[in-house]
Amino acid sequence: MEVPEVTLLAFAAISLAVLAVGLIVRDLTMTSRATVAPGKSTVRLRRTPDNADGSPASQALFEKIDRGFDRLVAESGTELSPPTVFMLFLTCGLLLGGGLWLYSDEPLRGIAGGMIGMGLPLIGLIIHRGRRLRACRDQLPHVIEMVARGTRAGQSTEQALSLVANEATGQLADEFRTCVQQLNMGRGFDKTLRSLASRVRLLEIRILVTTLIVQRQAGGPLSETLERMSSVVRDRIAAQRQVQASTAAGRMSTIIIASIAPLAALFLMTFQREHVDLLFDDALGRMLLMLGLVLEMIGLVWVFLMLRPER
Repeated sequence: MEVPEVTLLAFAAISLAVLAVGLIVRDLTMTSRATVAPGKSTVRLRRTPDNADGSPASQALFEKIDRGFDRLVAESGTELSPPTVFMLFLTCGLLLGGGLWLYSDEPLRGIAGGMIGMGLPLIGLIIHRGRRLRACRDQLPHVIEMVARGTRAGQSTEQALSLVANEATGQLADEFRTCVQQLNMGRGFDKTLRSLASRVRLLEIRILVTTLIVQRQAGGPLSETLERMSSVVRDRIAAQRQVQASTAAGRMSTIIIASIAPLAALFLMTFQREHVDLLFDDALGRMLLMLGLVLEMIGLVWVFLMLRPER
């Protein structure tokens, strides 16, 4: 690699790293200024990707991707904004890809390193989002019981939600604190609960939101309904854990089989490069390579769709 290319790459990496650090400091500083109550975790109201206000959703592809990324960041529970997370991904990809390009002086390795550098943080964020949603599901029966006890004691639904926000702990309690803040700022009850359902996309949350909205409009014994719902949610959680235990071996086998091809390609690119060059230099090799990638992706998507538990 020539000296001007190295200088440009180093300047871009340093600029992105400084920008990402600055955005992180800004987000964390803004978050630290918005405390809810002594001893409770901080909750900051920010724009969340929901359609609770009835705004029409665009059908453009890039806007769908943008909304999906915003929803991923919001559901992961991180205090960073989507632009900051994207800058972190871009910085990781540029640092790893640029480092491999400088080390090997081969653009192909740099491109592969950039894709890996951006893909690994994304996978980590998806895994963190899944763990957070599972934690919210596990806490939901206790939260429903708290709302049921509050309404049985004569409190209104808003007061019961405030009780959950003040007394409960964990990931789901932070979401209810956000709901209480929105209610205190004058947002409608229905829109606030629909916003909760859009931030925590769980079937049990949607059922709870629907129950509270219908009860507020039509009336009825809310405490008894919530107690039965808590029992049903516990049974659903137990059934889902049983399904996950039953499919654990299949999911692990899928991960092992899926990792064989990338690891083999990495080994060949590192130690036997002439075999890999044949796939890129020859027309038949390029066709076989593309066919293998397409079949690999189809197989992975098919297996994960069959093993995916109901959310």
